[in-house]
Amino acid sequence: MELEIFNQCFYPTSVPSGNPNRIVIGVIGRSIVVRDGSFLLPFSEIEGLHYYRLRRMLIGHWQGLDCEVWELMPEVANLEGIHCSDLRSLLIASDDAHFAMACRAIQLLDWQDNHRFCGRCGQATEPSESENSLVCKACEINNYPRISPCVIVVVTRGDSCLLARQANWPEGLFSAVAGFLEAGESAEDALTREVFEEVGVSVCNPEYVGSQSWPFPGQLMLGFLAEATSEEITVDGVEISQAQWWRYDKLPPSIPPPTVMSGLLIQRFVDRVRG
Repeated sequence: MELEIFNQCFYPTSVPSGNPNRIVIGVIGRSIVVRDGSFLLPFSEIEGLHYYRLRRMLIGHWQGLDCEVWELMPEVANLEGIHCSDLRSLLIASDDAHFAMACRAIQLLDWQDNHRFCGRCGQATEPSESENSLVCKACEINNYPRISPCVIVVVTRGDSCLLARQANWPEGLFSAVAGFLEAGESAEDALTREVFEEVGVSVCNPEYVGSQSWPFPGQLMLGFLAEATSEEITVDGVEISQAQWWRYDKLPPSIPPPTVMSGLLIQRFVDRVRG
């Protein structure tokens, strides 16, 4: 029943479907292997690629097929017809379902690399045979993939919104304010704190818009719009180097595309003002 329900989208799981056919996502470092314009490689069409395989892991189901991630040797990038794409480029060119697959592939490999030893006793961990977890047999505990929740918010004031930039960003690029949740905080508390800390503006009426996996390296972005209750901007000079109010029809020369959460929030604000 699960495969019938989810056979048209990506369904994260560690349970094999039993179908001998499968789809492979090849990864070299933090780059995705692309062939013929696609990073979804049918197993039947990649004969010989397994000779370069360092590691493999089931990450889910795609259209009724098991989807695996293969960590590959760097030499694969030199094979005819193959090139590598970084995640940010893939994000712009992919839809949500495809990008979710690439995110999960990269994040699970990173998680295994960064949790090879138990944080309690220091003994080596082992992959579970039944789920995506790393087991410490000495402590009898399972370690699961770590996801860091973040808030990202476009602050609005009438027909204007507040956008900011960091000093190391490309010239002219402005985006929404974002930050990690602290222990004990709600998402609404975190966005209120982050906005005030980074740009000195107080906000109210947070409105949840949506979420997006963000594998840089392993965040879940929670997107909000919020209304400003103060106008004066004071940047913190640490995370934010510049911030200002932008009228909806006179936005900065460079903003994120609507395929990423920050760009989606900006577009949502513009559409709302235009009515």
